[in-house]
Amino acid sequence: MKRLHIYVLGLTAALFNACSPYEKRITPADPAGMQLDFSVKQNPDYDNQVTLESRTKNVIPFWDYGFGTSKEEKAVVIMPFAGDFFIKYAAYGSGGPKTDSVKVTVSENDPLFFSSKLYDLLTNGADGKTWVWAVDVPGGYCFGNGPGDADRPAWWQNGTAELRKQGVLDDEMKFDLNRNTNFSITHGGVTTKATFTLDTLNQRIKINGADISWGSNITYNILKLNANEMTLVQQGDGWRNIWMFKRKGFVF
Repeated sequence: MKRLHIYVLGLTAALFNACSPYEKRITPADPAGMQLDFSVKQNPDYDNQVTLESRTKNVIPFWDYGFGTSKEEKAVVIMPFAGDFFIKYAAYGSGGPKTDSVKVTVSENDPLFFSSKLYDLLTNGADGKTWVWAVDVPGGYCFGNGPGDADRPAWWQNGTAELRKQGVLDDEMKFDLNRNTNFSITHGGVTTKATFTLDTLNQRIKINGADISWGSNITYNILKLNANEMTLVQQGDGWRNIWMFKRKGFVF
């Protein structure tokens, strides 16, 4: 199906609530004479796809659907996550803006957008997956650096002792797709919540509003990601820094 608008992952979704597959609204005119006329229609066969149409005369429309915005009179947008959400409509006329909202219900996370296996491997969907340091990886070193093609620390090598010294040994990171691309890190008994952006084409990941354990606040290249192992790298010219994590509960 044709998509006229694609939202950007990593934006924090506002909390919204939902409606029937099709709803048309015509509001009473306000004192300035503006009468809102707009519709919100979900595709009954693919309810992540929503058609927004503004019919209000002589205004500039503005839509906020939680995962993006649009100023077009008619737009087709994607609601990527399952749940109840409000789609907000505003009409800007000579008398100022007038607003309304419509509730939509999305039955499941968008199967088309999340078709890449990387999402499931990283997050286990809405249920989430928790990652910890791979301290029992063969060789015992799970953080450090090495040559530009290294798949594990080779020059500067760190394992349990150094992780404990840095206070990050017991850090836990959780990724999930429950109404957003959620990331959280628990460090020293304190949990910080954020979001993530996953570039499935180039296999890169960026944490928005936090960072991975002992991280460098960068966009990380994904060197390995399977059901039990995740290796992230910072790629340099002839060198790379390497972070090795495992699924919590997994033993090498």
